Amino acid sequence: MGVIKEGEASGIIPSNEAFAVHYPGYPSSISRAIQTLGGTDAILKARTSQSNKLELYFRPEDPYSHPAFGELRACNNLLLKISKKKKKTNSQCQTELSADVVARIPEAYHFDGMVDYQHVVAVHADAAAQKRKRNWTQMEEPHFDKAGLMDLDQEDVMILVPPHFTSKDMPVNLALKATSIPSSKKIQEEAVENHIELHLTFVQIPKEINWKLFIAQGTELWGWQIAVSELFDERPIWPKDALTGRLLVKNLKFTHQTLRRLLLAVAYYFSGGPFLRFWIRKGYDPRKDPDSRIYQRIDFRVPPPLRSFSDANAAKGLKHKWEDLCKFQVFPYKFQTSLQLCELDDDYIQQEIKKPPKQTTCTYGTGWFLQQVHDSFRHRVMVRFLSVYPKSGAAKLLKAASEDFEKSKRACIYKEVLKSDQVERQKINKGILSDKANENQINVAEGEADDIEADDPEEELDADEALDLAGEDDETSLQSHSYLENNSKSYLQELFDSFPSADPTIGDRIQDADISDEEYQIFEQDDDEDYLDDDDEDDD
Repeated sequence: MGVIKEGEASGIIPSNEAFAVHYPGYPSSISRAIQTLGGTDAILKARTSQSNKLELYFRPEDPYSHPAFGELRACNNLLLKISKKKKKTNSQCQTELSADVVARIPEAYHFDGMVDYQHVVAVHADAAAQKRKRNWTQMEEPHFDKAGLMDLDQEDVMILVPPHFTSKDMPVNLALKATSIPSSKKIQEEAVENHIELHLTFVQIPKEINWKLFIAQGTELWGWQIAVSELFDERPIWPKDALTGRLLVKNLKFTHQTLRRLLLAVAYYFSGGPFLRFWIRKGYDPRKDPDSRIYQRIDFRVPPPLRSFSDANAAKGLKHKWEDLCKFQVFPYKFQTSLQLCELDDDYIQQEIKKPPKQTTCTYGTGWFLQQVHDSFRHRVMVRFLSVYPKSGAAKLLKAASEDFEKSKRACIYKEVLKSDQVERQKINKGILSDKANENQINVAEGEADDIEADDPEEELDADEALDLAGEDDETSLQSHSYLENNSKSYLQELFDSFPSADPTIGDRIQDADISDEEYQIFEQDDDEDYLDDDDEDDD
């Protein structure tokens, strides 16, 4: 390109391309590095293979050496050649630095995995290689001493080494199974954990702090913190994706660590519940405010038959705008998407969240909503996203989701009607109990008057029995009112008149009978002999 002047060099970038290898070590020479990579033939084979992984042997002379694998990744680098020249002018030596771009580097191999734990044979590498290449069928019979054991000092002893000491070269977290027999220490730990979980339900939320005391005014960090704080003044609860989208509108894009630092200064989040992983303004407790129900979380999970579409697009690094997801204009690329109810562009959901809350407490599973209402939200989101699936194959899923949504709506209506009926029954029961209490007071007063004025002891006894019967009826049925008594008497009169009877005077006797509230009129049944006499007369 040219001579470097004031830290700059100008020239033309060539069109030649090459690839780089990030060697995980310090080789003694370039030829040694190529040798550990298997030579030029192995490198060309790796470039043309489908896996496109480069093998690195740290001890290529050792046949028991296991390779480390390099993964090919895309990059945008240049191969720069810097040379230094000395010139003598006027008996003075001057040095000039020149820089030349040799080629472009669009790809590079990275060795990120750990090198396998290997057993190094306690012999020279050349001797070990000769042993491996030797034909074991030509070996002589093993020599045994008097004790009958093979002499281990012989050079023809076969060394058996496991092919790999570990099946993975990247560190992973192991999910170990719990022991079947619980120990006393484990029981104590479980008891402590349960106690902590119960205590967390009553834990105080973080209080609001004055972050302006810790950030210098006028700095870039001050402006970033102001932008984040203004969003929480607009709304107390935010999903992370919604926050990122609003900040991008203001031309603010942060790294994960920077954004987390800005959020922790003004907000916190729950590790579970209806506001899971949503950032909440410090000092605001949504568990005590029923109006926070509009900010609750609703999840959408891609059905397993459609996950190939999401997996293919997620591998390409494609992302949707948060506004398009909330308007149900695109199908999510992620397997699980967490949405906020107030941001969803759906008439049914917006109509339901604006209704007064049906619960007086915020539950862990459904928050301020009933289980039936929360299920209807979940089915509604499923229907909306399946209706915009860009490919075929979602018709059956959409039909099933629509049926589930209609069922959940009917369940909500049935729950509301059932609850309203219970409220009305409670009001009616309260009114009847109050009327019954007043009537009992009246009956007691009448009973006392009868005790004072009664001359006949039998009438006094009848009054007392009537009071006892009234007390027993209170346990199983409601006491009759005066305006119902006349109706019941007339109904019974008509009922008895309609019955056929052999004695025409029975109806007159019923009409003449004086039936009071405290007495029961009992009619004697005719004897069987009368029936026999009547039959004999008919036969005659």
